[in-house]
Amino acid sequence: MRVHLDAIKDTGLRLDFELDPFRDEGLKAVVDDGEAAFTAPIRVTLALNRVSDSVEVRGRVSTRLQLTCGRCLATYEQELDREIFCTYAPAPPERDHPTAGDLELSADDVGLVFFDGDTIDTADAVREEIMAAIPFRPLCREDCRGLCPRCGADLNRETCRCSERPVDPRLRVLAQLKAK
Repeated sequence: MRVHLDAIKDTGLRLDFELDPFRDEGLKAVVDDGEAAFTAPIRVTLALNRVSDSVEVRGRVSTRLQLTCGRCLATYEQELDREIFCTYAPAPPERDHPTAGDLELSADDVGLVFFDGDTIDTADAVREEIMAAIPFRPLCREDCRGLCPRCGADLNRETCRCSERPVDPRLRVLAQLKAK
């Protein structure tokens, strides 16, 4: 959601809105790539406060995701409820020849979003928080046993139907010696 800086008064500004994942390019890509599906509206509550020429943003984002387990391939749902904190600051003047120090992030730069002009787009911070909350390798539960690599049985629900466990090819010679 775009906010004009003049809309943020001395008492601050409170925003409550829903973000449509199909109207946001970054979140639409998450859905289209099959990383996650949004099964509930993305609800956003933000408090914006002016601090000199910067804007501090604090709030929450919540929704419900449908994910696919990286071990057993089962789909499951997971709540997403994250706190947002960032600071929007005016973009520094461009330099023709940046130094190595200009390209390094300091601890003060983490959570810092630059903007040009007199509006900020809070959707950037919300999108980043949602994308950071989606697990790289989702698990339906910590102790998920996954699938049998030979028969494909879901080891969380059934025992493996394989009659014989495969011998590690590196140990096949030892297995032959043992059989003699």
